Amino acid sequence: MSIETNKATVRRCLEQVIGEGRAYLVEEFLAEGIELHGTGLAPGMAKIEEWLTMLAAAFPDRQLTIDDMVAEGDRVVARVTVTGKHLGAIQGIPATGRSISQPCITIFRMANARIAEGWFAADNLSMMQQLGVIPAPRISREL
Repeated sequence: MSIETNKATVRRCLEQVIGEGRAYLVEEFLAEGIELHGTGLAPGMAKIEEWLTMLAAAFPDRQLTIDDMVAEGDRVVARVTVTGKHLGAIQGIPATGRSISQPCITIFRMANARIAEGWFAADNLSMMQQLGVIPAPRISREL
């Protein structure tokens, strides 16, 4: 597949599956044995679908913005920002009603026009601070 085709596939996956909450489309975009490193999820679509369901319940109004996307060969890198209001439990944390803005970077490996593997890095510390689960650092005005 061409680099532009790979980027278009990743863009549609991010926008439709995560941004619009259309988890039922995962089979269109993901390879059967997909593995997303850095997520703690077991390989395969079943755990990803569970995670997407949890995300939809926790942040039903979420918005996904693609900030950057670059590609070379069979890799596509996407830098995104996810925003939303915490209205449902996530990872054992009950709804706080607080809004979050979480930057994420993922490197995708493409195979046969599908996402076959990914390496995921998100600013979870900042998200936990925004939710009030972890205190934000206090910055002294004295240096």
